[in-house]
Amino acid sequence: MKAAFRIWVTIVFAAALTQVAFAGYGAFYAADKVSDSSIDENTFEDGFGLHAGFGYLVVLGGLVLLILALIARPGGTALKQSAIVFGLLILQVLLAWFGGEIPAIGAFHPVNAFIIVGLLGAMTAHQWRANKMGMRSEPASAPPPAA
Repeated sequence: MKAAFRIWVTIVFAAALTQVAFAGYGAFYAADKVSDSSIDENTFEDGFGLHAGFGYLVVLGGLVLLILALIARPGGTALKQSAIVFGLLILQVLLAWFGGEIPAIGAFHPVNAFIIVGLLGAMTAHQWRANKMGMRSEPASAPPPAA
């Protein structure tokens, strides 16, 4: 099960990176349509539709990650990080929903995305390093200080 967790965290990390790319596509699609004065709400949705739709799959992937962490028991830190990732993904959806009405809230949507990608990247790297070195998934605690 730990192998399943390691592979799934890698998939969710790749999905989160892909999600950032879809946001970039949407932004540049909209910018291109502004230059030829053809942007309206439907055109805007055409550019960001993939980002919005795929985002819900990433949230579902985060839920599966949390469930796998509960089953695989890759360590307390990995379990806490999986819960944090899922919480940040839920926050991401809320930031998108409310950001459409209040742009100041929406400004935190990309910031939160970078935090999610960074945390997933660190989790992925740790899981693969631990596997390669034959270590347990949980980082070793520091030795007690010398008396």
